[in-house]
Amino acid sequence: MSTSDPTAAGADAAARKRILTGYLLLTLALLMWAGNAVVGRSTADANIPPMAFTFWRWATAFAIFAVLFGPRAWRQRQEILAGWRFIIPFAVLSIAGFNAVFYVALQKSTALQVSLIQSILPVLVLLLGLTILRQRISGRQWWGVVFSIAGAALIVVRGDLDILRTLALGEGDIWALVAVFLWAWQAFLMRWKPQNIDIMAFMTVISFIGVVAITPFYLWETATVAPMPVTRTSILYVLYVAVMASFIGTTCWNEGTFRAGGAQAGYFGNLFPVFAGALAILILGEELRWYHVAGAASVLAGIWLATAQHARQAGKG
Repeated sequence: MSTSDPTAAGADAAARKRILTGYLLLTLALLMWAGNAVVGRSTADANIPPMAFTFWRWATAFAIFAVLFGPRAWRQRQEILAGWRFIIPFAVLSIAGFNAVFYVALQKSTALQVSLIQSILPVLVLLLGLTILRQRISGRQWWGVVFSIAGAALIVVRGDLDILRTLALGEGDIWALVAVFLWAWQAFLMRWKPQNIDIMAFMTVISFIGVVAITPFYLWETATVAPMPVTRTSILYVLYVAVMASFIGTTCWNEGTFRAGGAQAGYFGNLFPVFAGALAILILGEELRWYHVAGAASVLAGIWLATAQHARQAGKG
């Protein structure tokens, strides 16, 4: 197909725009989720149980989605019902599964180890594509994995490789491994989201299904472990994760993954420790050190290696 054809050139430009806006949405999602990790770790000090926190996060988020986009979801009810085989498992996996497991990990392990474990996300997404879809992994993509993981690891170990010797796999680390595996499946599966369902209608429906799925675990935790404390701190935490992490972050992530592709979204997962470190500097007053700069540069280089060619070739089929 000739690139001088105005129709083909327009299609190429639209495809590149779709990919690049997908990258922007993924970046915004990771920024929101970095704040979510800070809050999630803080719930342990506030005695907020993880299932309760997950339930109230998504119950509040669903209320927001329902008020703003409930009518849109109702108008698309036929398309939503037709796509139930994708929507229900995806909602249970991403809304109830990943979030609950991630908060358990943050309460049972250090932020350092949980962040380090999350860095294997792109490898898992690539391996899922290789194993299930037989997708070819190029040398450039593998170098992107190496650079991004190396940069993320450099940040989370604070430039001290001796810290790696003390990272013993404990209960929290196992939960973190389960969480990142669920995250990888979420990114991988998003390619099959029905295209005829608007993203906000989609988010409204999956948030509702996620709340329904987490409710039995929340009730069990309330009866056997501890109830959700109603304090100023718990309310502020829930509002942050409901609005910033759930409403904005998850919507940006799912739409960004849909536009850019699951494998590309996996690379962006390594922005998580970069942003988490930046928030620690800005909010907690931690000092900016050489490994923050070097690690962030390595992560960004890895993402560029993995995605630049993909964006350029998006419209060439």
